[in-house]
Amino acid sequence: MRYRSKICIQFLLLLAGIPGMYVTGQQTVKPAVSHVAFFDSIDRRINYLQNQINSLKQSRDVKYLNFQRELDHTVFVKKLREYILDENLDMAKKLVETLIEKSEFRKDLASVKFYYEYQDQVYALIKQQRMHYQMLFKKGNNLRKEYGTWIAPATVPAYQKALRMISLALKYARENDLAETIKLLENYQAQTEALIFDAESDYDLVVLTENAKNFEKVFLPMVASDSMQGIRDAENLLNHCINYGRLMGSPLNGEYFKKKAMQLTSAMSDLLDREGREKELGRYTDQSVIAFFDTINPCGVFKWHDQIIVIDEFIPTSSMENVKKGEAIIHADKMLATYLQKNKLCHSVDDIKFGYSFIIPFKSNAKNSSFYFNKTSQKWQFMACYTIVVSPSFTASVSKFMPPLFFEDEMSTAQNLPD
Repeated sequence: MRYRSKICIQFLLLLAGIPGMYVTGQQTVKPAVSHVAFFDSIDRRINYLQNQINSLKQSRDVKYLNFQRELDHTVFVKKLREYILDENLDMAKKLVETLIEKSEFRKDLASVKFYYEYQDQVYALIKQQRMHYQMLFKKGNNLRKEYGTWIAPATVPAYQKALRMISLALKYARENDLAETIKLLENYQAQTEALIFDAESDYDLVVLTENAKNFEKVFLPMVASDSMQGIRDAENLLNHCINYGRLMGSPLNGEYFKKKAMQLTSAMSDLLDREGREKELGRYTDQSVIAFFDTINPCGVFKWHDQIIVIDEFIPTSSMENVKKGEAIIHADKMLATYLQKNKLCHSVDDIKFGYSFIIPFKSNAKNSSFYFNKTSQKWQFMACYTIVVSPSFTASVSKFMPPLFFEDEMSTAQNLPD
């Protein structure tokens, strides 16, 4: 890709332009031409410096500090180059700024000057990247053509690279509130994930999205599963088929998949009822929870006793209670998974397995309801309770980082406690 090539070339020139980069005494190590050889030269230099430092440290030679500084610089250059080749310029910027701050604190003027020169280059690359996205978003066709180039090799590495490029483009689009571009990029992101799923799974999405008979032959047995994992697998397959079908122009339209989504959420709610998970509420309180919007229960992720509570609002696609409850659980799963990953409480969303979960009912004058309608946002609020996420020990460990949640009876008790 032309843009990536410019960055790589500019970075190589950047390395070649810093005097004394690989100089010790009278010996100069010339930068290699190819990327592989260049990485090899850095690795060889790092190994050489580490060996020299070990011997100099034992003999207390005065050259020790100079060798240590060069080693620090060389390790930095390798890491920085990896960030730039991956176009992760935010991490490159953070790396340089952190090392400048440490060098200024140590009053190491040679290193301060060294890192500042690299900082200028990183800032120039960030500016170049922004200009690239400005041109990319100027016309809708530009982005469409670029996306086609990213996925053209039709390989998993190419799709993964496309995801990375989409992530960078999304970051810029969100920073500049480009609503239409964000929507288009999110579609590309979902479609690319579907391409990866198609390549890595045993399912053939070309066949499944070809007609309703092929799709239902696989999908319906999964929905009829007696396990929550089976239903979640059906949900995952449905989402990928929707996105893949949109990309490939499948004859199965959005209305067809919408009906299947309702069938899925209804099956999920039925399974929850069959397993009696909502009866678990009796273990924690002998009355329905009294919830008040905007006071006790804002939207968010909380801990309550040994459980995790997810409170959020959504617009259901169906007025049927069972379907709405199923949709709410799916919505809560995604919100909780995003929370755990964003706060680095898990390595990957794929590692998260949800155990017992149920919708806590709201108490009203008429009857208990699983949802509370917020007239301001015109959305339905719900409270999902998770008794187990992955395992009891994992649930206990991650809930420590969540803010506490109080219900009315507990708030009253807490307020009456002596100071």
